[in-house]
Amino acid sequence: MSGKRRLLGLILLVIASYFGLPLWALITLAVLILIVVFLVIPSIFHWSFTVQRHMIFLPWVKWPKLVDFDHPEEQGLEGTINFYLESEEGIKVGVWHVLPMSMLHQSANQNLEWYQKSLGQGQPVVIYMHGNTGSRARDHRISMYQVLRKLGYHIICFDYRGYADSSPVMPTKRGVIQDGKTVIRYVRNHCGSVPIIIWGHSLGSSVSTHIVSDLSVEGNPPQALILESPFNNIKDEIRAHPMTWIWRKMPMFDWFFTGTLDHSDVGFQSDQCIQHIHVPLLILHAKDDLVIPFHLGKKLYQRAQETRLSHSKPVKMISFEESDGFAHIFIHTSPEVPKLVSEFIKDSLHL
Repeated sequence: MSGKRRLLGLILLVIASYFGLPLWALITLAVLILIVVFLVIPSIFHWSFTVQRHMIFLPWVKWPKLVDFDHPEEQGLEGTINFYLESEEGIKVGVWHVLPMSMLHQSANQNLEWYQKSLGQGQPVVIYMHGNTGSRARDHRISMYQVLRKLGYHIICFDYRGYADSSPVMPTKRGVIQDGKTVIRYVRNHCGSVPIIIWGHSLGSSVSTHIVSDLSVEGNPPQALILESPFNNIKDEIRAHPMTWIWRKMPMFDWFFTGTLDHSDVGFQSDQCIQHIHVPLLILHAKDDLVIPFHLGKKLYQRAQETRLSHSKPVKMISFEESDGFAHIFIHTSPEVPKLVSEFIKDSLHL
């Protein structure tokens, strides 16, 4: 320890000499920086619900930029139509309906009514709920749509309030859940008895888990649920996220960073909701995921197993090795994914 103190002192002397500052001034500056980093910033996060919502949802990260959502073909999505749904009074969400590849040849110059009717023609519908940052037009999301449409599924993807071309309203847990339920209601109004599969990625895994939990309690769940790179609850995710490493060992970390999440309406708790879900469940997670570490997905899987009832449908977790390099957003590149997903959905339809 004494060696580290001497090294720190030497570094301060070198910096002071370089900038022509007296050592006392440099020490004062260092103390001020420490106060800002370890007291001011954590206090702002604790007390400001707006900051918490911005950091959890990251709606201000606009990527990719300059997307014309009315022309998804410019993003490589032929056979796709853009439209908007009213989630609540004055709040709209932007939606893409991506056709199965087998219907692509029929889609030229078709209107929204034609797309709505196509939902009832028998092919399963996957409702995709994305994670934070960016929009439904991010590259890895479009790549996943392409995988799913080649398997013969409709894909309904959308942006929550506050994202992309949806209404510029600050997202909350209640708000994004309402947005997801609005999209599900739209699909059900047009698909008849066609099976619906909910797919949630990253933060979207928790949004979808909360929604499917509510629908299950109401007695009207979807056919199946797929969670890609999920976490068990937002508090554990904040503790494990790379952005919080600098504060992780400080006293009162939980008080500063997780103590008021429920009050700010960002308290996602998938591990509490999962006990109400009894439809077939598939979890996909890469072991080299740094954004949502693998052990959090494993915790959710274990919780699902613990709470399954005698009449519950199967729950399965597929892990991908570190050597695959899929990390947080590249599971769609696995050559195994198409077969895994198609077999899971096929089995789910016959349970």
